[in-house]
Amino acid sequence: MSDILAAIIADKHLEVAAAQKQCSPAEIERLAYLAPKARDFHAALASRAGARIIAECKSRSPSRGLFLDPYEPVALAQAYERGGAAAISVLTDGKYFGGALAHLSAVRAAVAIPVLRKDFIVSTYQIYEARAAGADAFLLISGVLTAAELEPLIQLGRKLGMEPLIESHSEAEFAEATATSGRILGVNNRNLKTFGIDLAISRKLAGLAQAKNPALLLVCESGIKTAADVELMQGVGYNVFLVGESLITHADPEAAVRTLITPSR
Repeated sequence: MSDILAAIIADKHLEVAAAQKQCSPAEIERLAYLAPKARDFHAALASRAGARIIAECKSRSPSRGLFLDPYEPVALAQAYERGGAAAISVLTDGKYFGGALAHLSAVRAAVAIPVLRKDFIVSTYQIYEARAAGADAFLLISGVLTAAELEPLIQLGRKLGMEPLIESHSEAEFAEATATSGRILGVNNRNLKTFGIDLAISRKLAGLAQAKNPALLLVCESGIKTAADVELMQGVGYNVFLVGESLITHADPEAAVRTLITPSR
């Protein structure tokens, strides 16, 4: 891992340890089972024709700095929903992305579509924590976890009613992801080691996915800015797109989502 990613993961382990002192593993598990039933993330992404957008709420990133000030995740998520988003992704990492679990809980209460916890998950504690906060799904990163480490987290998520999005960036990471029982695989065009973006990654890994298991639900992540980008990626096998920066920074995020799901010609 790069210095940045390694630092994030090291900090995440410290955050989990601190969180467990505030709320014990037994208590967070109890709260997870008390949460309202999870909305079906997989169905929301698979049941529509045409492009489906997972629209992201985040206030900043290590590579791009501050996106919004003030950052109002509820208003942003509601605009996304009005624009036709299939689901909402909420960054909950605080130190690097300015997020919080409270943002996720507030968004979940304000929209009717599934909400994904996007964070750097390294522990079962964070999955219980996500469900307790109202998350309907969560992100797992195969560049951080091996297939053997991913699978128990996938199974725990399903036990709680959540189907995870498993993210890869390289062929090696994709091999780890496809060695699991995961049903929703994301291809991140952003290299978390350099934060550079290359849409060729999605084109390359789409073919591998289709050869491995045509039933997999593929999600193209990062670098999608226009309806033309969406159509290009649809041409190689994607119908679901996780989009953040181009929506967050748009003057009219509702219209921006609508534009992405409307063919350009």
